[in-house]
Amino acid sequence: MVKALLFGLLGITFLVAVPYPWIGVLASYLMALLTPQHVWHWHFEGLRAVAMILAPTFLGFGIKVLAGRIDYTPWFNKRVLLMLILWIAFIQSYYLGPYVNIINDFRFTDSAWAFSIINKILLMWFIANLLLDTEGKLRALAWMVAGCSIYLIYWANVQYLTGNWLNMPGAQWGRLSGPTDPAGKGPYLDENNFALFFVITIPILWHLSLTLKDWWWRAAIWLIIPLGWHAIFLAGSRGGLLGLGIVTLVIGFRSKYRKLGLMLLPALAAAYMLQAGDTMKSRATTIDDFRTERSAATRIEAWTAAMAMMRQYPLTGVGIASFGPAFPTYSDYEPREAHNTFFQISAEIGVAGGLAYLALNAFNILTMRRNAKRLKPREDRRGRFLFEMNEAALASSIGFFVCSMFLSLQLIELFYFLCLFVNITNLLSHHYLAALENQGAKAEMSGAAPAQADGAPATGAPAAPPDAPERDRNGRLVRPERDRNGRLVRPRPAGST
Repeated sequence: MVKALLFGLLGITFLVAVPYPWIGVLASYLMALLTPQHVWHWHFEGLRAVAMILAPTFLGFGIKVLAGRIDYTPWFNKRVLLMLILWIAFIQSYYLGPYVNIINDFRFTDSAWAFSIINKILLMWFIANLLLDTEGKLRALAWMVAGCSIYLIYWANVQYLTGNWLNMPGAQWGRLSGPTDPAGKGPYLDENNFALFFVITIPILWHLSLTLKDWWWRAAIWLIIPLGWHAIFLAGSRGGLLGLGIVTLVIGFRSKYRKLGLMLLPALAAAYMLQAGDTMKSRATTIDDFRTERSAATRIEAWTAAMAMMRQYPLTGVGIASFGPAFPTYSDYEPREAHNTFFQISAEIGVAGGLAYLALNAFNILTMRRNAKRLKPREDRRGRFLFEMNEAALASSIGFFVCSMFLSLQLIELFYFLCLFVNITNLLSHHYLAALENQGAKAEMSGAAPAQADGAPATGAPAAPPDAPERDRNGRLVRPERDRNGRLVRPRPAGST
């Protein structure tokens, strides 16, 4: 019965995604972030769910291209150019990398599989930038991610409360990994990746809650966030814990509601003391002890090997997903992943790819920070939503970059989702601000008060009734004139004597 219902939902998505390919884009990111094929793998057996979503999405996009109904403006910016450079670096490393076809005991990932995955991720990324072009679609994307976050927070805590986590791969180290299929595969098999998911999505949950009018809906989301912290503690990820701390600081000090935002800091500290288990606390105490703590010391060894690979193959790298096979050539230590995304990407696909990755992270953070100054907290619904999404993207981007310094995240879709989220938010913010400037210019020419982009006056209030206080052309109240006794002085009607 459930499988039939699932097949029906996929069939509906298949039919809807042709005329509305942006819905297919949302469905594909739902599959990538929530990974329902791993959460409920028994229902997905025999179903090629991803293919059933991608095929009609690409078909619908192609129809729009042929019909001339695609605006290519979102592609004309530095972020898209950097992503293209990164994609080219992946391609040339697969065909020219010297270790791509080397098979030994240290090949952690198949190069052909990794190349296929990155091509699908980047193709969808470029298409999504063109199809998610309105505030409504951005809102749908944000709430889809929030739904994924809420469910996986629930899933993680249920695994802990029921004891199911003891049967999972990370249990032998006292850590909770994410959902996997019967073969033990999944993007959140690595506990660090699972923790990273919550580091990125918790800011989106928080800032979405601030766009809601009803306090009880806000409170419901706020009550979920500490359970998200607990999920990170269960994963036992030091990088995730550090990223969570940085994200919480960013939210607290940048929040429009400063007192409310700063309350998150002691709340997180209290949650850590009460909820974090022995594994998380023991690992947290060794974050800065890289000389004596073995896990941290091995990172230094891997980074040294990565720099040797970069020096020898600065253009092609050793090959996509070939860091492990190349490791014994450049180090006498036990082969492992780089545990630093910049070093991993630079060593595997070349220095140009690594620099493009670094620049993308920098542009994400700097763009959202600069954009926040232009948007500022606004009272109209459209401006308020864009401002909160801008703040969410900024906090998540900072959190990702912090985690990427200690984790290898070159193939995880969360990074590419973040770049998409930033690009769309930035583009729609430019449209919103341009609309405000145009309306302000028209109002100045006509002598009327400028309006917000959604038609409301500049203050966010409804249109002024005839007896409303007088305002100047910038929308500010004009202080009425009073006599020496404090009584209002009313101007005489024109023509009176």
